[in-house]
Amino acid sequence: MCGRYASTSNRANLLEQFVVDDKNADELKGPDYNVAPTKKAPVVIARAASDAADEDPVRELRLFRWGFLPNLSLSPQIR
Repeated sequence: MCGRYASTSNRANLLEQFVVDDKNADELKGPDYNVAPTKKAPVVIARAASDAADEDPVRELRLFRWGFLPNLSLSPQIR
């Protein structure tokens, strides 16, 4: 996993490019040229609209924490 990256697209461009409805999108603060682990970053996800298998998934633009936690950091013995 790379440590840092730049997120330069604005919210309107991401919504258009990934065909996301405005009501299914979080607000973005603008470009971030230094997205480092533990910072929030924009992510496009697709969720099932309902239990019907024939419907297209609904796309959402959400802010998620960038990075991962190693298994050792989750171990209760280390805390």
